[in-house]
Amino acid sequence: MKTSPKLISTISGIEYPFERIEEFADNGESLEVFIPNLEKAKIKSGEYLWQRFADFLPFTQMSEDFHLGEGNTSLIQADQRLREFTGISNLLLKNEAQNPTWSFKDRGSLACIFMSKKMGEKVTATISSGNMGNSIAAYGAKAGIKVVVFVPEFTPKEKIMAMSIHGAIIIRVKAEDYSMMKKHILSFAKKLNLRIVSGNGPIRVEGYKLTAFEMFEQMKNKVPDYIAVPTSACGHIRGLFKGYRELKQAGITNKLPKMIVVQAKNNSPIVTAIKKGEEHVVPFSNFHTVAEAITTGNPMGGDEIIHKAKKYNWLAESVSEEEILVSQKKLGEVGYFVEPASATSLYAVKKLFKAGKIEKGATVVMMLTGTGLKDLDVFQYYHLNVMESDIGKIEDDVRNLLKNIYR
Repeated sequence: MKTSPKLISTISGIEYPFERIEEFADNGESLEVFIPNLEKAKIKSGEYLWQRFADFLPFTQMSEDFHLGEGNTSLIQADQRLREFTGISNLLLKNEAQNPTWSFKDRGSLACIFMSKKMGEKVTATISSGNMGNSIAAYGAKAGIKVVVFVPEFTPKEKIMAMSIHGAIIIRVKAEDYSMMKKHILSFAKKLNLRIVSGNGPIRVEGYKLTAFEMFEQMKNKVPDYIAVPTSACGHIRGLFKGYRELKQAGITNKLPKMIVVQAKNNSPIVTAIKKGEEHVVPFSNFHTVAEAITTGNPMGGDEIIHKAKKYNWLAESVSEEEILVSQKKLGEVGYFVEPASATSLYAVKKLFKAGKIEKGATVVMMLTGTGLKDLDVFQYYHLNVMESDIGKIEDDVRNLLKNIYR
């Protein structure tokens, strides 16, 4: 069935060979994998998700030698306190921080490293503010592929240390703008015959489709009404949607979710464009946000998300710095320590529900994209609840503490 997958630009429909090393079309559009005869695709039996949904993937055979146990992450109903905070009675949390390197990037990295192995490449590279570099480094180490990671100057040291432990070569790049840095580095991939994967590459998107398939199984073949996704490079949101779109194409479901594009207000090139009714990304530069994992101010391929938002009636919302911190704290108070970028969705869905854009009774899935351990600098904004004592008075201190708690 899948004899000849190819790449197609997402707006103009320009075709390229599947093996193409450049991640974007010549006109700058995103590329996606086209798999022939998807209308005949079936869900099969198998231990691994990629075995059960093999008909939907561009590889004839994936190997368990390259996986690190990604997937099987929790999808559970949000705590009552979060439901009351947002107003959404049917709020679900998909905890992608449970992946091997603690972020959603691992599903895409599995596909990217498998592609490199399939092409016989000994080295691959990525451009990352942290999570993807960590993930590719881990999966490259497992597969025996050397990894080069280009990082911007602001990358948290925790993320650089995590890349280093896997043996990655890390190149810290001085640049005025992260988006400009990305575009420049991607431009020399073909010249150097180096596969440089970004957050919006077509093969990475194939890995993110697996999350949609997993949620489809977890929800017993039902499709949520909305999925809220912190959005930067755009690969995650379009991979999730592509998964459901292909299930619909195969006749396995007749429903598509509406995606919710979530960004920090200080860097909201896509949300701003959608709200203004623009056709193209509204670039942001010289900004600061605590949500460092979603800091692409002029995302390549962002126009496709704007195009899809209009076509499929998606929602879009941005959140202030204060709202991000409130969201991170709210999630922490019910047991989820997520990085600031991951927390953005909580306040976004709250605002959308209050505005009447999410109807009462709708099922909303929030993607928790990465752990808070990825960015500890955020604690400069919090008061740590630490009580000082010593061995001579610890019993009295605890006694007084308990009195205050039970008062």
